[in-house]
Amino acid sequence: MPFGVGIGQVVAVVRDARGFERHVARVALAGPRARELAAALAAGGDPGAVAVEGDPAAAAAAVRIVDGAPTEADVAFLRRAARAGVPLLVVVGREGRPRTGSASRIPYVLPQDTIELDGDGSLAERVARSLARAVGGGDAAALARRLPALRPHVEHRLVRRAALAGAAVAAAPWVEEAHLPLLTLAQARMLLELGVAAGSTLPRDPQALATAAGPAVAASFGTGLALRSLYRRLPVRGPLAAAALAYAGTRALGELRTRV
Repeated sequence: MPFGVGIGQVVAVVRDARGFERHVARVALAGPRARELAAALAAGGDPGAVAVEGDPAAAAAAVRIVDGAPTEADVAFLRRAARAGVPLLVVVGREGRPRTGSASRIPYVLPQDTIELDGDGSLAERVARSLARAVGGGDAAALARRLPALRPHVEHRLVRRAALAGAAVAAAPWVEEAHLPLLTLAQARMLLELGVAAGSTLPRDPQALATAAGPAVAASFGTGLALRSLYRRLPVRGPLAAAALAYAGTRALGELRTRV
């Protein structure tokens, strides 16, 4: 393939995305009103992706609703999730809310990972946004694939992460010709992950995998060429200008993908 992007690299990128597609991720949810919240999170998606009273240690993320002082069952759930290294969120009622300037009354969870039960807006929306922030890697795309409520928040973070990575590549003090293939692969990975999060299915055959990656690679390559042309016309060049263009171009490409 032209400009330093090899077929093996493309297949590797697609295989990574297919791994997210095949990955089964769940959210363990427990506490008062857990079934109500689970139904809202799974609306339009796969109810099996939210395990009410499920094992937090076996989940991609754990959410505990604590309305009042934490009980022994609450603490046991939080402890098990924390010891397993599972991202943990706590929905707190008025009585269980940590006080400003004092130690948190909820063990094993950071203040930024607490969500008010009676806060502004939909509880499911706020939990979905926090889950997208807390869960990383393939778990985020896998959850978004099964839970449409998480999808826009996960997509936003995938695009932002890829845009920052593209900016870092463009600002790196390497040979200029090396930027384009690296940026192309990073953007193609983003587009494929967005497709997986939206429910796209990728083929298993290596040749079919490469073919499936064609549109993503072509779009990324075209964006890279346009950015390179624009960069060369700038009156002032340098790492900062290159990084800004790569960030803006990658973000625009990702935002466009989420809208089609």
